[in-house]
Amino acid sequence: MKATKNNTRFAFGKALTVAFCLTIALLALPAYAVTNVLVGSAESHSIEKYDSSGNWMKTFASTGPYWTVGFAASPITGDVFASTFTGTILRYTKSGASFGPKGSYWSTFNMSSLVGSNPPQALVFDSSGDLYLATNYGESGDGYTVEIFEYSAKELTKEAPVPVGPPILTPVTQGGQLAWDAFGDICIASWYSETVQCYNPSTRALVYDYYSEVHGAGIEPAGLAFGPGNILTVSSLFTGEVYVEAAARTGPMNLIATGTVQPAEVGFLAADSAGNLYLPEWHNVAARYSGCTFYQCIDSDTSSDIVYEINPTSGAITNFASNHLWGPYQMIFVPF
Repeated sequence: MKATKNNTRFAFGKALTVAFCLTIALLALPAYAVTNVLVGSAESHSIEKYDSSGNWMKTFASTGPYWTVGFAASPITGDVFASTFTGTILRYTKSGASFGPKGSYWSTFNMSSLVGSNPPQALVFDSSGDLYLATNYGESGDGYTVEIFEYSAKELTKEAPVPVGPPILTPVTQGGQLAWDAFGDICIASWYSETVQCYNPSTRALVYDYYSEVHGAGIEPAGLAFGPGNILTVSSLFTGEVYVEAAARTGPMNLIATGTVQPAEVGFLAADSAGNLYLPEWHNVAARYSGCTFYQCIDSDTSSDIVYEINPTSGAITNFASNHLWGPYQMIFVPF
């Protein structure tokens, strides 16, 4: 069982660090117009749908016995894929229906034979519809490695898809959000290792490590996004702060936003076409889940969690979505 830096950091050692996800880097936004938003609600075992102004529309889909962790929508088909902190990846059509005839493919995409007890968590698509999926744990003493698997668009139509070639093997201790940089490299955040690492998806080789910038600023990055000029933005897991590079791959990392409700853990970053940032917050997690067993926690706090909108210039924070959310891990933009 993975140990965290601090035993009081329950949520991300066993839940939010396991898979806190809010994803879409600026340069990874699909070409189609953004019309609506999906947000995973882990405690209610659902994916919730909002309009582009953050108004709740409906429950997009149930995740049954599973928590919604990381998820992503194919830019080709609109199919939605969700990780669950288990070996199972759930699949839905863009209408929210379970994938496959009569929903028969809902839980057949299972990676346990590849990853054992190291649960997949972060997901991101490339422009051709290939899915990249990263596992969570990377502690060598426990035999874990954070691996990034690739699945072709064609394989994803099958009941039991098979990954393309060997995975990318990373040395980070905890995996976080996946995002594409301006060079077409796939990058992963690691709050525990205090870094962001970028890999060539073809050669699977490490091409850049942001450790000196990120660690030097004392940041524990859960989320990341790349803006114009390959400028890196990260969210710091336990402080609710957002930092942006002054110069690409040079730094320093400058604080641009803080002030989310504490105590809380924040997740992965999303960005819209105007450059506004979106950050989910699961508030007071340790108190809400202290002493309970994962997947069997009973939450007595009935108030909704929040997705914040952050102005990247002024750092001003406003509530974007603040209802029908209990344990948001990730938010994505969709054209449906």
